[in-house]
Amino acid sequence: MARTEVPRKPLEILTQGYQHFRVLATALEFRLFTLLPANGATIPEIARLVELKERPTRILAKAVAALGLIEKRGNRFRNTRLASTYLVEGRPQFYGDFIRMMDRRLYHAYERLGWALREDKPVTADPAVGDVFRTMSRDPEVTRLFTMGMDAAGRYWADCLARSLELSGTRLLLDVGGGSGVYSIALARRYRRLRAIIFDLPAVLPVTRERIHAAGLGDRVETAAGDFFADPWPPGADAVLFSSVLHDWSPETCRLLLGKAARALPAGGIVVIRESFSDDDGPGPLYAAMSSVTMLLETQGENYRWSEYELWLKETGFVGFRRIRFPTTAASGALVARRR
Repeated sequence: MARTEVPRKPLEILTQGYQHFRVLATALEFRLFTLLPANGATIPEIARLVELKERPTRILAKAVAALGLIEKRGNRFRNTRLASTYLVEGRPQFYGDFIRMMDRRLYHAYERLGWALREDKPVTADPAVGDVFRTMSRDPEVTRLFTMGMDAAGRYWADCLARSLELSGTRLLLDVGGGSGVYSIALARRYRRLRAIIFDLPAVLPVTRERIHAAGLGDRVETAAGDFFADPWPPGADAVLFSSVLHDWSPETCRLLLGKAARALPAGGIVVIRESFSDDDGPGPLYAAMSSVTMLLETQGENYRWSEYELWLKETGFVGFRRIRFPTTAASGALVARRR
């Protein structure tokens, strides 16, 4: 009986994954995508732009082209549409800050994955200080790196949320742990009568206020400093948003936060959970499963299933669930519920 050959290609691709990421992160570091002119550039021209010798420039350019991020026409390299949209500084959907954050904060943290698995403890938090967010708050540069990284990751998803969420009757949105305010800003742009309060740690809010000012929304989007566990929540909201917040915490803590949201809302008020959701059945999606590994390194949480959130919402006084799936491979979406 003939033996069926098992291709090794999937393992070869996985094995090179870290190389692919480092090439991308390093090309961003040298501002390759931003410096490439629209009509492209030759290797000697690129070398001058990125201030490298020609040999390393040629190797880098060919690797980036093989990844599908720049393309070669004749002897000139130019950005692909993907790179032009997401990797050029100053563009509305610039994703580079998220890549930089992953590279500078988490790349080496993954070297300690075995320890995190054995100990069931995060590696990026200082136990003497508290959770990872309090740890980051001690360093303004790290806080900015993280907050701008999450802002870059959130812009596309925030636009998806604004297009799909009905808030025409909502007066005041409380954005709990809202970071840069990327979601509140997108929703305020869509709904001209909506006001929003971004409630987060004091160390985060200088970046938040910069983003609000840049969006020209200082008259409708404001900030409130505080710890959403220990401090009173700003009153008066008829909608509460948790975006990329609940996945950081244990199921017990998620129930606690949803209970606080229920007490902060009037009857009929809504809660919105924006997350990368795990499937109700099966191990995926891949993005959510991999992101849960990051949560292991950083927090006490993981990416939970849609049905788990619905159960916790029901237990804390919410009804009328609506699942909204965004058109993305990142398993991103929103779960909306109404306060009884």
